[in-house]
Amino acid sequence: MSEYDNGSGLWTTKLGHGDAGHVGDLDPSRAGLEYFKVSEDSSKPGSWMADARTGARLWQTASGSDNGRGVAADIWAGSPGAEAWSASDTTLRSAAGASLGREPSSINFLSWWDGDPVRELLDGTRIDKYGASGDTRLLTGSGVASNNGTKSTPVLSGDLLGDWREEVVWRTGDNRALRIYSTPHQTTTKITTLLHDSQYRTALAWQNTAYNQPPHPSFLIGNGMAAAPRPTVYTP
Repeated sequence: MSEYDNGSGLWTTKLGHGDAGHVGDLDPSRAGLEYFKVSEDSSKPGSWMADARTGARLWQTASGSDNGRGVAADIWAGSPGAEAWSASDTTLRSAAGASLGREPSSINFLSWWDGDPVRELLDGTRIDKYGASGDTRLLTGSGVASNNGTKSTPVLSGDLLGDWREEVVWRTGDNRALRIYSTPHQTTTKITTLLHDSQYRTALAWQNTAYNQPPHPSFLIGNGMAAAPRPTVYTP
C-alpha cells in the first residue's frame, strides 16, 4: 500500500461479514502485515489468516458455525509471533495456524500491561496473563463495569499516557465517572509511545467503530522482537 490512498478497494476474500478482525504484524516470518478474521456465516471457514496487502489466505479453520469471537496477539512466549484463537475453535494456534494447546480463558480484548512485550488478556473488568497450564490474574477492577454485553469491552484501552504499555478506562458501576487504570510494573523494553504509530492511532478509533476490537500497531511487539522502529516526528 502506498503512503497515500485514493479510497479504492484493494481486495476482497468474498467471505463476508464477521464479528472480529485483527490487523498487525502477526507473523514475523513474513514480510508485511496480516489479517486474522472470524466468519459469521456457517458455510465459510470458522476463522482465517490472510496477507493484509493482497488478501491471499494463509490458513483457515473448518466451517460449521457462526463464530462470534476471535483474537490474534502474541500472548505466549512459547511460539513466535501472534497466537490466534476463536470461539468455534478448540485450540490456541500459532501464526502459521498450527495447534499449540490450551485456549486462553477469554476471547475479547488485549492489553500490554506488565513489563515484558508479550500481551495480556483483557476481559470484563480484569486482566490476566496467559500460561500453558492456566491464566494468572494481574488486575481486577473494583467498582467498575464493562460495556456491550458479552463483548465485555472497556470504555477505551490503549497507550494513552505514554510509555508503551496500555491504560484501561472503565466506567464506574453507577455510571457517574470514568476511571483510568495504569500499570504498576516497570519495564526495560523501550518503545516510542504507540500513538506515534499512525496505525495504532487509527486503532484507538476503530475500538469504537469496528466491533470493539483492541488496537494493534503496524509493527511487532512480542517475544524476541527486533528493536521497535523510531517514528519520524515533525511539525509544520
